[in-house]
Amino acid sequence: MNILQIAKSAANMCAVQEPTTLVNPTTQNDQLFASVVQSTLDSLMRSCDWQTLEREAVLYTNDGQKTYNLDNIAPDIYSIISGSLWDKGSMRSVIGGITQESWRQHKQYHIPVIDIYFKIQNNQIVFLKNPGCLEIHFAYRSNAVVLDEKTGEPKTAITKDTDIPVFDEYLVKLGIMWRWLKRSGMDYAEEYDEYVHELNKSYALAKSPSEINLAYVEGEITLNEGIIADVYAENKCE
Repeated sequence: MNILQIAKSAANMCAVQEPTTLVNPTTQNDQLFASVVQSTLDSLMRSCDWQTLEREAVLYTNDGQKTYNLDNIAPDIYSIISGSLWDKGSMRSVIGGITQESWRQHKQYHIPVIDIYFKIQNNQIVFLKNPGCLEIHFAYRSNAVVLDEKTGEPKTAITKDTDIPVFDEYLVKLGIMWRWLKRSGMDYAEEYDEYVHELNKSYALAKSPSEINLAYVEGEITLNEGIIADVYAENKCE
């Protein structure tokens, strides 16, 4: 379902007039729904570390330049995923964002810098020293809450009634319902409780499970090389 269809479904559940458009609304009802829908999507984007919002980007650094604007690297960036930066050339991790205390210590005491350090300041990546010419790859969380129905282009705000939300449509509908009821001065406790329940369930289902070690846990079970070889011989694919 597109975002207007979801909003209309939410209106039917609340037994109120359906919105006719969410883009450039002129009537009071449409304006209220447009505001509630965008608020719901923005709140969902900030509520959890959704895997559906994870993206990858590349930063090409220049010799002599230590500061890089995040919006120029990835216009839809919300936050960098910590620990994901690495330099493709040297295959080394890029360490950051380091704390202000560590940054000050490096600057004040001239601690020799071997690794590549950075901090996030004013929506910029700031390197501790001149990084030179590097190809740095990293993962980030996007602030794009809808996709264009035809092109799949991620967008941070609704520009067409046919835009598709990146989140579960039922969860979006519940978010619209309780917010509309609240802004209309009506009781929304039941709808809000259901929304929170579905939010927690959706996030739990979206998280990727850790890999399960089917061999052994170091420190708990000790196997000698002969037994490991026998087990491998018995279980290897034909």
